[in-house]
Amino acid sequence: MNLFVSLILALTAAASSLRADNYQPELYLSAELLYENEFETDGPHHVGKHWVIRQETQWQVVDGILVGSSATKEYQKRMQAIDPTHDGTRPVIFLKPVPSELILRLRLRYTGEVGEWSRAQLDLGHHINSFIFAADRTKLTLDRKEKIFIDGDFFAPNTWAEVTIELKEGKLLIQINDRKEIIEHEMVTLKTDRPIQQVDFKGLHHGTIEIDWIKVYQGIE
Repeated sequence: MNLFVSLILALTAAASSLRADNYQPELYLSAELLYENEFETDGPHHVGKHWVIRQETQWQVVDGILVGSSATKEYQKRMQAIDPTHDGTRPVIFLKPVPSELILRLRLRYTGEVGEWSRAQLDLGHHINSFIFAADRTKLTLDRKEKIFIDGDFFAPNTWAEVTIELKEGKLLIQINDRKEIIEHEMVTLKTDRPIQQVDFKGLHHGTIEIDWIKVYQGIE
């Protein structure tokens, strides 16, 4: 291994360590890293105890990036006669468990065409704190009831974004690249009757979800 390659590997390792160990949260005093994945091994996604693939969608690691795509045509056709809202035409995967004092950081891209019924979605808790990203505004729905809007093209499809989320009782921070929003509402929570909390990734219809790296932290007061 030559000196240049060794230097690149060292810098890459240092950057990874920086993300893991030196992150300073805004809503918490500190953060404890619980889980991280940089998807270093290409091939079928090894779900382990952290991931649940939904609706028979297809998940592969390609060139160090986790890529999720639609289910097979046979599955889609079969499900469209039963439940067209869960027919596998959009990639869906759950990350679990996550703490109720959640800090989530990742590099993420949703690809595909946005339409009336095709929106990129990220749920913190299953339908508890649900973000839907559109071209003109982002909608956050709390417990399927309260709706909060963020104006502008907050998270554009087909574009890589570094995403940081911090969630604590009554307050939620979300940063997409350089834009940061802090939402305060009494319904913001991950403390529910569910014994295990999760993060849901739901993509555009017939598009993909791509995750370069991901880190889950426990926020510490």
